[in-house]
Amino acid sequence: MAKTQLSALEIHYLLKELGILLNSKLDKIYHPKKKEIILQLHVPNKGKHTLTISPTAIFLAKTKPFIGEPSDLCMYLRKKLKNARLRSISQPDFERIVSFNFENKQGRFNLLVEMFSTGNIILLKDNKILTAAEYQNWSNRTIKPREEYIYPAKEHNFLEIKKPELKKLLSSTKKDSLVKSLAIDLSLGGTYAEELCILSGIEKSKKPSELEEKDISSLFENIKKIRTKKLSPKTVIQKDKTVDITPFKLKYYSDLKQKKADSFNKALDDYFSKKKTSEKKAVQEKKLDRIKNIIQSQKDTIKKLESDIKENKAKADKIYENYQLIDSLLKELKQISKKHSWKDIQKKLKDHKLIKQVNPKDKTIVVELR
Repeated sequence: MAKTQLSALEIHYLLKELGILLNSKLDKIYHPKKKEIILQLHVPNKGKHTLTISPTAIFLAKTKPFIGEPSDLCMYLRKKLKNARLRSISQPDFERIVSFNFENKQGRFNLLVEMFSTGNIILLKDNKILTAAEYQNWSNRTIKPREEYIYPAKEHNFLEIKKPELKKLLSSTKKDSLVKSLAIDLSLGGTYAEELCILSGIEKSKKPSELEEKDISSLFENIKKIRTKKLSPKTVIQKDKTVDITPFKLKYYSDLKQKKADSFNKALDDYFSKKKTSEKKAVQEKKLDRIKNIIQSQKDTIKKLESDIKENKAKADKIYENYQLIDSLLKELKQISKKHSWKDIQKKLKDHKLIKQVNPKDKTIVVELR
């Protein structure tokens, strides 16, 4: 069990902390990886803040930004967002999408981070795509320049859903269990869908269509509580390892240690920065192991070659010592082969003292020299 991404609910609470960046000035942009950018923002009276953005996570980082040769995407973003002010940060329709709205003399731009599927980072102006970290083609939308950006279709919004809508959803969903319906239909994800079931006192495997009125009422009351929870981030620890970062304490993790975090951003920074370092170390170790295997293979090849050289030298010495005998045998065989087939020769030489093997197919012999 390990955290690999942010849920829609976690994004909702994360944006509350990112509010400190509003009206900050964009100073620098870095592009360390294909789907990761780092923004250095200057917040009035609060100094520089470094924001790491990727489909996996978004957080204010304490580490220094990546310094390297800027990519084409990086140069384009710098050009379009030069001296821009960050006017708003939003999460459209409780989707796993974060929209950073910038404004400068060129106009308004939306830097979108898609945190679902394979993820993407997209720059829009007037809802038209200018560029993206990765151009993509889907059955219902296309991510490439000059295309209109189409938000993923979404029927229900967890933050706005009313009780009648919830009741209708649960009676019509095709999901075979309550937890799946909450996780997918309401975009809660597995952890928070389970939490909602626990808080509501309903078995998670129960079919949504079989819920009673009291169950639906309990669910709705707890939905209201979850979406108005006070931000109180926790680091979830299992066997001395961090396995999750949550915006508040969960009953779902009642058997694990839930340590209070200074902030949601700081906890995410600590977790994903360490994870990135660990993954980088694992890649380096894999490369090192591959190099070690190559070196060992080369050593084995050298050892075999040395053994072959020794063996072939011994054979050469034997041939030299018995040159006249071998020469005589070969001349004799040459004469015999003019009158007899090699298969006949093989039969006749079956019990020969020196010739131990005759190969008719390739017309060769094996001689034992003592």
